[in-house]
Amino acid sequence: MDSEKNISNVKRTGILITLLAAAFITSMSTTVTGNMIPDFTEFFGVSSNLAQWLTSGATLISGITIPVTAFLIKRTPNRAYFFVSMTAYTLGSLAAFLAPSFLLLLISRLLQAVGCGMLLSFAQVVLLKLYPKNRHGSIMAAYSMAAMVSSVVGPTYAGLIMDTFGWRGVFASLFIIGALIVICGIVFMKNVTDKEDAELNVLYVSLSSAGFAAFLIGVSNSSGGLFSLKSGGLMLIGIILLTAFSAMQLRAQKPMLNLRVFKYPTFRIAVIISLCLYLISMGNAMILPIFSKSICGFSDTSYGLATIAGSLLAVFAAFFSGAIYDRVGIKPMFFTGAGLFVVFAILGFFFSLDSSIMYIAVVFALQSVAMSTLNSPVTAMALSGLEGRERVDGSAIYNTLRQISSSLASTLSVLVYTLLGSDMSAVRGVYIYFGLVAAAIVAAVFLYLGSERKRRDGSLDLGHERVDKLAANETK
Repeated sequence: MDSEKNISNVKRTGILITLLAAAFITSMSTTVTGNMIPDFTEFFGVSSNLAQWLTSGATLISGITIPVTAFLIKRTPNRAYFFVSMTAYTLGSLAAFLAPSFLLLLISRLLQAVGCGMLLSFAQVVLLKLYPKNRHGSIMAAYSMAAMVSSVVGPTYAGLIMDTFGWRGVFASLFIIGALIVICGIVFMKNVTDKEDAELNVLYVSLSSAGFAAFLIGVSNSSGGLFSLKSGGLMLIGIILLTAFSAMQLRAQKPMLNLRVFKYPTFRIAVIISLCLYLISMGNAMILPIFSKSICGFSDTSYGLATIAGSLLAVFAAFFSGAIYDRVGIKPMFFTGAGLFVVFAILGFFFSLDSSIMYIAVVFALQSVAMSTLNSPVTAMALSGLEGRERVDGSAIYNTLRQISSSLASTLSVLVYTLLGSDMSAVRGVYIYFGLVAAAIVAAVFLYLGSERKRRDGSLDLGHERVDKLAANETK
């Protein structure tokens, strides 16, 4: 395999741009169908609930695909893996453009989602292998910006294309962009990671897929109440299946996912923080528009304009947080991000019927910047300390749990809002809930700092320091 030392700067930059473009377009695809639902219901004559599965079904399939990618990345050369995953996404886009029925459109979206799920962990693993550790923060910041900007511009992009070419034009443009990225992959992609032995156990795949499917479908149905088979029942079944899967992985000599990466405190703490980040960020993305439009009476245009500044600040924060992480470590990011989340929750608690659109814009900006400040450094912190197959497994686990957290976030925030009465007091209750999650982030930060202090005393190994120690021992 090619190492980072014998790949030219031109090739390295080409791989970086190709993977960032792939992350951008596949991530954007998860949000483009949101404002296309009315078009689908009218064109195909289906209900809005059924049409919504073009989004939620894609999220589900992407989440199910991620655990299997750990096996595929280990066994498949990088060039072939990228070609297969991007081709699946591109063919899904073409099939969606040509779809004569809603069923075929849904199948096409699921094929897109398979390509998206395959690329999430793959891009992280390759980029972290391609660049030295002192640049991991900046590289993960660039990756996070690609995914973040795409989710913001997705609905706007879809709206502009639909106004001119209709909904089929959106999928046609995605096909063209996907085909161009495939060509870039043919030109630039190289086999960077080492090929390793791995076994694909049908029972493991079945348990993980059924467990994630049951849990995520139960989560999506829980808005109608948790005490029913289609919501709480499915979530319970999912938890049981995933527990059985986890127990088997810990006992297996050749697991599909090496859950033993949780033995490293750095990885564990990063996962906890990441889950909390998405619980707040995705939850706020559901509640803040409800408060702004349904309670305060502001228009869609007003709310959209209020979020632009926060979105731009988030992009800049993501970039600078990666650079700062590479230079001085994660401590400044911890204190800044956790502090911003606490202030965000406090300001949200003081929302009222008289809150101005500027006040709402400030609250949105605080949450967006806090998310960007912590997201890429925490991802780098989680994965930089892992090497080889551990990094592949860690990336798959990290992205799978983040997918679950994203799906769970909107449901939990809406559930809290509904249970508290769907009024002004309910909004304050939701921001109390966000405050508790922010407190969990603060607790995780102090847990990390305590672990780092023990490491400096020589009584604890956080994970990435383990690699340096092994290298030092080999030198001796």
